[in-house]
Amino acid sequence: MPFDATQPVTVSRTPALPFGDFLRALLPALDGHGVRCCVLRNYEGFPEQNLGHDVDLLIRSADLPRAVAALRSVDGIRIVGATVRAGGPSLFLEGVSAEDGVRALQVDFITSLNWKGMPHLQTEAILEAAIPRHAGNMSFLVPAPAHEAIISLLSSLLVGGWVKEKYLPSVRQRFINDRAEVVAALRQNFGLKAAERLADAVESGERAQMLECVGLLRASLTLRAVGREPLGSCRSIIRHYAREAAIRYSPRTLETVTIVSLDGRRAFSLVDRLLPMLHSTAKAVAKRPLGPAFAADAAPAADGSFARLAGVLRRLAEEWRDQCAETKSLTLHLRARASRELPISELGKGEFGNWRLARLAAKVSPESELWILLDPSAAGLPSANPKPPRDEMARLREASRAFVMSQRRFVILDARRHDAELAEEAYAAIVEALARRADRELNKRI
Repeated sequence: MPFDATQPVTVSRTPALPFGDFLRALLPALDGHGVRCCVLRNYEGFPEQNLGHDVDLLIRSADLPRAVAALRSVDGIRIVGATVRAGGPSLFLEGVSAEDGVRALQVDFITSLNWKGMPHLQTEAILEAAIPRHAGNMSFLVPAPAHEAIISLLSSLLVGGWVKEKYLPSVRQRFINDRAEVVAALRQNFGLKAAERLADAVESGERAQMLECVGLLRASLTLRAVGREPLGSCRSIIRHYAREAAIRYSPRTLETVTIVSLDGRRAFSLVDRLLPMLHSTAKAVAKRPLGPAFAADAAPAADGSFARLAGVLRRLAEEWRDQCAETKSLTLHLRARASRELPISELGKGEFGNWRLARLAAKVSPESELWILLDPSAAGLPSANPKPPRDEMARLREASRAFVMSQRRFVILDARRHDAELAEEAYAAIVEALARRADRELNKRI
């Protein structure tokens, strides 16, 4: 259902919840819902500082629905994005400020530490060996030192084939100090030979030696997993690739918001304001580039209907190419458009070809999650260059309004407002649309 364009957008003036207050609300809520969780890393600045870009919480797979319920119980936040991988979901929360100027935070509920669906450390073993850590007036569980070193190393080395320099000094020191515990933990899923070879490479501090271990680690993990549980491991591997394909290529991982103004300039300005405001509401927030206009009225009548059709088809191909391009994570695209770029034909409705092209483009264009029209009053129409007759501009305005109101989700904002106020209203509309979509995805998948 579309938004009610006759009512003003509700803009919440409540400031974002400070990171420390969020933690002090979330951790007791998880405990109250019976969820045992472990903060995997980057907790040294807790409760006031978040040294990472997100918060990684290890939980049991069976506890995931209760963990999401606990998260939803925290006042003042909304889940505005969700992407589910084999290792658990990444959730994007609006209403939490972990750094100045940012209103959202990513929280990962990790249920499995795996490569291609095959666990390299058992979740139950990590949770059982977790140790308490006190920070200020709160306490939480963190992995045992040997487990934390392995997690910090393998999250990049095994999965991505590279060494994360940020963690290497502490990982190397832990491998040296707790070698027996590290080798014992690695041995369960990699075997003694691979575990000792990796331990030797980390202790030496030589990156090249660590990278040489990647092939052996992956082969050992695969052989031992398939040897222990052939059918279960094969199912896990297939499930992993199926989920990754869905994340990379499914429209569920791409959310597009289209902002329209008469000449496009106000829309482009608003997109630039919104980009930093929407940081962390998705894995990636980006301005979506657009090629030349493909409106049915863009081509002069002298070019004939074939030229207009070719222009429409070219632009539609570009739209679908961008829509189907590889997306490795949840992405929010913001795009700005001028009214003349829309598939409308009010200015040339005497030409039958224009009507057909407009209908074709409207039906087969990729769908936006939300359309936002910046609609000026009749007395405040912005000028275009070259300036069209006033009655022509009025018809363009009405045609734009009619087209946007025909979309599945839309909101119409008063373009006479100041830029800052307009940005807040657009932000509120986008957050509302993202939250509705995230709720649908979570209800289907968790």
